Amino acid sequence: MSLSTSPGSDTSQGRGRRRLCSRTLSSNPYTVQCVDPPSQVDLVFADEEDDNVCPKESHFPPCEIIENGGSCPPRYQYYDNVCNGNSAFEHQTKYKNNVNVNDLGETAARLDDLKLQRPKTQTTKHSHPTKNLYHGRNNNRQKLYSTDSDEEVPKKTNLDTFIPLRKNSPISQKCHLPLTSIVHVTKPCCGTGRPAKPDFKQYSSISEVQHCKHVNRGIKPNDFRERLAAMKRWFTDFNDEQKNLVLKGLLSGCDLPQIHLLSVKMEENFHLGCPPNCQDIITWLPSNIASKIMSSLDPVSLCRASQVCKIWQQHADEPIFWRRFCCQQKWRLSKAAEHKQVISHMSPEGSIQWKKVFAERYRLRNNWLSGRCTVRTFEGHTQGISCVQFDDSRIVSGSSDKTIKVWNIRTNAPWSVQTLVGHSGTVRCLHLDGNRLVSGSSDTTIKVWDLSTQDSWSSIACKVTMIGHTETVRCLQVDDDKVISGSYDMTLKVWDLRTGQSRMTLRGHQAAVLCVHFNETKIVSGSCDKTIKVWNYTGSCLMTLTGHQDAVTCLQFDTTRIVSGSLDYNLKFWDIHSGDCVNTIDWKAAEGHTGVVRCLQADGWRLVSAADDKTIKVWNLETGQRLVTLRNHTDGVTCLQFNDFIIVSGSYDKTVKLWDFSSC
Repeated sequence: MSLSTSPGSDTSQGRGRRRLCSRTLSSNPYTVQCVDPPSQVDLVFADEEDDNVCPKESHFPPCEIIENGGSCPPRYQYYDNVCNGNSAFEHQTKYKNNVNVNDLGETAARLDDLKLQRPKTQTTKHSHPTKNLYHGRNNNRQKLYSTDSDEEVPKKTNLDTFIPLRKNSPISQKCHLPLTSIVHVTKPCCGTGRPAKPDFKQYSSISEVQHCKHVNRGIKPNDFRERLAAMKRWFTDFNDEQKNLVLKGLLSGCDLPQIHLLSVKMEENFHLGCPPNCQDIITWLPSNIASKIMSSLDPVSLCRASQVCKIWQQHADEPIFWRRFCCQQKWRLSKAAEHKQVISHMSPEGSIQWKKVFAERYRLRNNWLSGRCTVRTFEGHTQGISCVQFDDSRIVSGSSDKTIKVWNIRTNAPWSVQTLVGHSGTVRCLHLDGNRLVSGSSDTTIKVWDLSTQDSWSSIACKVTMIGHTETVRCLQVDDDKVISGSYDMTLKVWDLRTGQSRMTLRGHQAAVLCVHFNETKIVSGSCDKTIKVWNYTGSCLMTLTGHQDAVTCLQFDTTRIVSGSLDYNLKFWDIHSGDCVNTIDWKAAEGHTGVVRCLQADGWRLVSAADDKTIKVWNLETGQRLVTLRNHTDGVTCLQFNDFIIVSGSYDKTVKLWDFSSC
């Protein structure tokens, strides 16, 4: 077998990776069978970057090398698409019988008529440096190639070492580019009259050279054209569904070269006939349908959607969406807080900016859940704080130092504090309602104060003193016309707010009454006798709840449940209708308090409690799950009150603290 390099391969121009071009061999691996007396039929290495070689895919696979004897029709491979009419092999290679590349390119059928026959003349023998690779064959074999250089090619016994491997070269990795077309040509000998030496170094491994053995040979060009025309006719007759099935079947049989070709050819046609920006369904849908789709999003997703483009933003900013969110129970505030907030976000035209309203509520709730707040401290009492109340403009605190202090909620400067003196004992409980303040003390009295003030004068004074309890007044609650109080004398009293006279006394507890809460139909009280009692306004005890292991220090109820705290460190949830305990929060199983629970308050979704362990804990009212623990006091927390925005707490550490969740 004779090998040589293409005449154009020795030019001075830089070349890229080369393709292997081969032809059919005879049974003797070193003897070439030709049509006429032997011509140089060689392996040609075509440059991949040669401008004269068409870069398009060849329609025909490389020929198969036959080594087992016998003759077979050669399968000539050529580039069927010649760039600009020029080929790397045109005008350079010819058979001695005047069959040239142009003839080969005219029709593949003509090529099949050409048969290489065994030469009638003796082929030239050449010494072959790799003849030891073929064991058991004639030692007097012809030389495979010769070289014009003086360098001797070392003899190798391992073909893998004879054909050097590239570093990190994939041996059998598929490529999206087409396989190299292999051209069967003849060319004149070199100036020395001997075939040139092939450059095997341009191949990464022996598998690249032998890859042509495993490639599909394809079919004859005439057969291919006929079958292709038939396929086109059939495809035209199919309906859309059948065409889709055909395409799916064809795609399943495609390899990387075909997939790559499809991606290039179809890129411009993917959205042919589609409406503008067809990938954005919100943009080209009717506005009412787009709004219907947007209405299914949650608040976070809707905010993200508004950042896509201006059209999405217009849909996402529709006030109806954000108003609906604000009306959901999860995002509701108290009636007073909602009214104030809506007024603050009303435009001069009278429209409400519901998105801003919801954004404020969303941030506020997240601050509660994460414990993000600012803490301000009010100092001035000389002893521990026992009770606190606040409204929009002031904080009122009672202390063991027998005084009541009124603080400006916007500043904790000492000059803004007002001190009320009148009780002769510890101020144990307070209730603030507008400018009316009601206080109870260990001096057994209840006092009603007027906190009205103007810029130029103040009318703060004690208006009424209620006398009737024989022991410390420990707890009280006020509405428009009455006061209900509990005392260490084991009784509860109902007072007329205007006259200060006692209307009714409720007896039934066996120890001091520590806490009380009422609504329009019920009064609920807790006592040192470890029980909770439910009363009506006729003075009858409707129900007694037992379960705490120590005194009940604080409680609150709504239409379905009672929540209580105790000296036993636990919080309990009771069914108000049956009196059954439905849940217990303790320090072991539920991350509860580790000290006496001194006070608690609940609203629609949260419960806030404080204890002698110096902490304030926020709980989910429905599940009893702890949401956050607040720490800032240096001693036990004795009292608290909260609204949607702040918590105000008092402690044995003589300070009042304001926890503001709206400023973060």
